[in-house]
Amino acid sequence: MGMKESRPSVIIRREIEAATHSSGFKGLFYESTDTAPSFHAFCQTSLVLPVRLFFTEPIVFLASVMASTSSAVIYLFPEAFPVVFKAAFGFSLRQCSLVNLGIPFGVVLTFLPRLYDIRVLNDCRRRNVVAQHEDKIFGFLVAAPILAMAFWWFGLTVPPLTTGLSPWIPIASLTLVGFSVVEFDTVLASYLTDTYTSHAASANASLSFLRAVLSGVLPLFGHGMFEGLGPNNAMFVLASFATLYCGVAVLFAKYGKRIRLRSKFAQHAFEVEKTVDSNASV
Repeated sequence: MGMKESRPSVIIRREIEAATHSSGFKGLFYESTDTAPSFHAFCQTSLVLPVRLFFTEPIVFLASVMASTSSAVIYLFPEAFPVVFKAAFGFSLRQCSLVNLGIPFGVVLTFLPRLYDIRVLNDCRRRNVVAQHEDKIFGFLVAAPILAMAFWWFGLTVPPLTTGLSPWIPIASLTLVGFSVVEFDTVLASYLTDTYTSHAASANASLSFLRAVLSGVLPLFGHGMFEGLGPNNAMFVLASFATLYCGVAVLFAKYGKRIRLRSKFAQHAFEVEKTVDSNASV
């Protein structure tokens, strides 16, 4: 409620009213069909529609679950690492906390998929065609197997399953986790935005809400999960889910457009694409 108004139509209308009041000139006017939503419309857009999209749109459901769970793992690790590194490697609590610094190093590597994205978009411009939404999810397609590999790598290189290895070996896998989590979050959110255009805020609301909830809930179970199942089995559980996400990545790559075209919410975006593509061809 403390944010300044940013809706262009409202700002322009207020400026005209202020100018009219200060100058006394009545000739200024502004016509726009864009009006502030009513309370009913607000509830439909901000509360009802996000829930509806989450449960009826496969793309929204899968993207929300994958992006939110991968992000929430970052908040689970600080509770789990003391179980893994304190007893097995003799780390202090401070050293266990410093292990988390392996994650940000992977974030730096996220510029690499952007280079490919730029190349794809430039190629589409050169051929006067509109890039498909699935052409822009390369980062997710790469990050899905990398995340699965990172979780399996970590689970297979920590005690009690493996002994005598340097702690730097499992710590190195966290770099891949950092890379993958950022790609999951940014690419899937962009995919939802491109797909649902005018309903993009409602589509992303499901992702944001689920991510916030899981990020708060998973740390409550991190220590108990890794202590009860053991570090290896706990990581294998996470790795199994990450491996399933690889199948979803293939699904999006091969059938994403077909799934999009079956959605009435995404039809508007598709019609706009066809219009732009036709104009580009002309």
